[in-house]
Amino acid sequence: MNLTSLKHTLRYINRFGLRSGLQAGRLHAAAGATLAVELPRVGRPIWVRTGTSDVATFSEVFMAGQYDLPVDDFAPAHILDLGANVGYASVCFASRWPKARILALEPSSQNFALLQRNLAPWPSVTALQGAVWSHAGTVRIANPDDDANAFRMGERAGTAGEGEDIPAFTVPQLMAKLGCNRVDLLKMDVEGAEAEILRGHPDWLDAVDVLVIELHDRIAPGCSETLYDALRGRHFAQEISGGNLVIDLRGDRRPRVSLAPTRAEAIAG
Repeated sequence: MNLTSLKHTLRYINRFGLRSGLQAGRLHAAAGATLAVELPRVGRPIWVRTGTSDVATFSEVFMAGQYDLPVDDFAPAHILDLGANVGYASVCFASRWPKARILALEPSSQNFALLQRNLAPWPSVTALQGAVWSHAGTVRIANPDDDANAFRMGERAGTAGEGEDIPAFTVPQLMAKLGCNRVDLLKMDVEGAEAEILRGHPDWLDAVDVLVIELHDRIAPGCSETLYDALRGRHFAQEISGGNLVIDLRGDRRPRVSLAPTRAEAIAG
């Protein structure tokens, strides 16, 4: 074990305990393996591909508490995980709110295979391969050679043999697939596609209680502007949690807009 791996392992042990920390320390081994980690508050294996962006995403979600949301009086019954990658956010939500029904959407076939493996022990979570978009149709991954947590969607273009055709769904279509007309929690991490999805004051925002969104202005300039344009006229409270904005749209209970950073705790403290 080199010095860097040792430092990571000690951090994991400090956070998760000896057994889980040693398991997590193996994630920094050479690329090419798929390893399982069992965290105390999760109790089911979490699969990670070594030498890939899975390791950084695992750390963001379970070490840094990226989705340990600073929202009071909140027990969601219906959750949409849009841009689910390999399922870590859905695992986090399912372990925190075991009665919630969750739909996890991921476009990449490679990511989706591991997502299914990670979500198999959670009967409350449904995995769906596809992308969220402003309208129904077909999209493709615009940057298939990039890291597995950085895939961007684009409108289908070119000839039939170029890339993988991916079904694109609107948020209302995904709500229907989840079997609800209102979503308590909508998590969106779609690498810049939020600018397309939120353009034009989408009415479905009125059916969302809490929106957790990562903005990608560096990839798609105007994402932040599009978000706040879509939110115009709605009462909401806002906080920062890790790299996400947490937008609480339950305006009757939180009529003021506030902006304050939060100290997130890891799910497996």
